[in-house]
Amino acid sequence: MDSSLWNKPVLIVIGTTTHWVKNAREAAWLLADQWPVVSGKPFIGALQACAAAIEGRSPAAFARLAFVAAARHANLRVEP
Repeated sequence: MDSSLWNKPVLIVIGTTTHWVKNAREAAWLLADQWPVVSGKPFIGALQACAAAIEGRSPAAFARLAFVAAARHANLRVEP
């Protein structure tokens, strides 16, 4: 079982595209490739938390919380 899986997906809207993010790997991809605000503590913290969850060094729940915080910081529509 992938330790980066989340217990509940996060709905996030970037531009006109809606994403259902189910795990830290998907979140990391969005952060690296689609994110509108690629600076600041919430963004960097989310990248680090996702990497740690993917590598099994940190709980998936921490990555999920950090991802939601980064989305809010970027003023994205997010439904945790």
